[in-house]
Amino acid sequence: MSYKALYRIYRPASFEEVSGQKHITQTLKNALKNNRVAHAYLFSGPRGTGKTSIAKILAKAVNCVEAPIDNPCNKCENCLGISDNTISDVIEIDAASNNGVDEIRELRDKVKYLPGYVQYKVYIIDEVHMLSTGAFNALLKTLEEPPRHVIFILCTTEPQKIPATIHSRCQRFDFKAISNADIIDKIFEIAEKEKIEVTEEAVKQIATYSEGGLRDAISLLDQVHAYSPKAISVDDVNEICGTVSFTTLVSLVQSLIDREPADAIDLLNSLISEGKETKKITLDLIEFFKNILMYKSLNSFNDVTVFEDSEEFKDITKKIQNTRLFNILNILNQALNDINWSGNPKTYLELAFLKITDKEKAIEEKLDEQLQSLKDRLSYLESNNKSVDLKLKDNQDKMVSDKDSLEESKSFKPNIVKEETSTKSDIDLEKLADNEDEVKTNEKPNELQAKEEQKQEQKQEQKQEETPVNTKENIKADICDDISKTYDISFVEEVLNNGDRNDKLYLLDEWQGFERGITNKEEKYLASLLETGKVVASKKNKIILTFSSATICNKLMVPDNKRTIHRILYNKFERDIDYIALPVEVFDDITKEFMELYHKGEKDIKLSKIYCEGLKDVSQIENNTKANKESKVVSEAKNVFGDLVRVKK
Repeated sequence: MSYKALYRIYRPASFEEVSGQKHITQTLKNALKNNRVAHAYLFSGPRGTGKTSIAKILAKAVNCVEAPIDNPCNKCENCLGISDNTISDVIEIDAASNNGVDEIRELRDKVKYLPGYVQYKVYIIDEVHMLSTGAFNALLKTLEEPPRHVIFILCTTEPQKIPATIHSRCQRFDFKAISNADIIDKIFEIAEKEKIEVTEEAVKQIATYSEGGLRDAISLLDQVHAYSPKAISVDDVNEICGTVSFTTLVSLVQSLIDREPADAIDLLNSLISEGKETKKITLDLIEFFKNILMYKSLNSFNDVTVFEDSEEFKDITKKIQNTRLFNILNILNQALNDINWSGNPKTYLELAFLKITDKEKAIEEKLDEQLQSLKDRLSYLESNNKSVDLKLKDNQDKMVSDKDSLEESKSFKPNIVKEETSTKSDIDLEKLADNEDEVKTNEKPNELQAKEEQKQEQKQEQKQEETPVNTKENIKADICDDISKTYDISFVEEVLNNGDRNDKLYLLDEWQGFERGITNKEEKYLASLLETGKVVASKKNKIILTFSSATICNKLMVPDNKRTIHRILYNKFERDIDYIALPVEVFDDITKEFMELYHKGEKDIKLSKIYCEGLKDVSQIENNTKANKESKVVSEAKNVFGDLVRVKK
């Protein structure tokens, strides 16, 4: 046959052409360059990730005319001969069909003969886990001490089936599944060279269906191109793979969410009549609902998918609660288990649809949501009441303390100086009333009555002035301390009004490895805390970070700690970066307020002050610590020496 499959044409010929396995290619290149090639290697990993390809590249590199070299030249007679399989000194063995003791004994006998054309004999044993126990035992001694002119490369997709005695005699390299992004880049590269017209959605779908195997992705591209030579769309890919098209899948999911069982079952019958498998439909639904849950929980996907650019998908995520998502996934998983063991799979999927769209279940779910909402509100009110009770208790203690002080001051009979002010508290007015009792006997009755009436009116006016309006902001201000010196809302306003999305994405990609090179224990601890945060907004030199805990935010906003973290950020990103650390729920409230004002058309948006029960003003924490320490010493001294203690300023 003159036609050659695409995956064979575009098989990598050098380490640079290998996708997604840099940790392996770099190690082998260094070993080749320094002439430190081992006698036996074990390549393990999923199918289609480059195990045999890298084995052949390694065989060419050790036998290249220009060796030692970190990459085969692919121009000399040796490299070309190995690529064309015309040099018999590079032997590929399929262990699945040569798995007996006799075949391995024959191999062991031939190993001792010198290579005929190149410097090294290279044995590439594919699917080595298929060898029998006797064959492995026959290979052990030869694998441990082969002749100097022999290199063994063992390839497997199931390393757990290989005996430990074989593992210990080889250098093991674990190949990882290739990311969708790398597969997409390679597919576009091949499509451009082969002049294949393909849409971006189709390429993303091909990458998703390949499940980390680049060979599978290239083979699927080849197959779909044969089906649709002019142009490849996402529907063509779905048709070849036997999966449900994205549009139909959205309609089916929409019917299930809206509790329309008739529409859902009609769509199912239509898909089955088109030749779609019930199991595949179930798997597609599970994948779809899993992606909804992923997007709702993380606001992102693990890898590149067709869902990320779909507005229909994002609309669906807003209509469904996590509780119901978990319930749907449980029903579909149970249906999948039943389908695997049933001769009539369609029945189980129809039953699953009826369970998902059950109206009575909808009432139960709604009641559960309302109950959970009531629990959340009750918990919030209880926490707020505790805070208010604590403040009231503090005020009562203060009043008792002031009353005791007043009783002591009465014993000294000080001169009373009358002052008229509209800002006196009830406690000050009571003090004034108690002290005035001592001079009442020296005043005339009429004058006393007039002053008493004036004093009562003044008290009433003062109470009315001091009664706060029962607004949300006043409640927050009463419960929470003023933290504006540490958590300045103007910093947040500046970043949100002038945000740089590209810089935020760059910081998110690089937001790790802060502990590298740090030896100081405290700095290392701060770096590890910093790594748990997430960059939610950036203005180049100023960023907003969110954390799961208000305690972490307080720790990172202490001035000394901020100076340390500024240094860590400068070492990482080579620029001065200031930051503010906020709990996730606080930033969510800020974002909600900002978006409301933004949609109203406001420019240079101003936001409400930051209030949070867990956040504290830590801007003067060093001074406070010192003051607390001093006051403790003074109080202990007073306990011992009493009134003899005098504190000098």
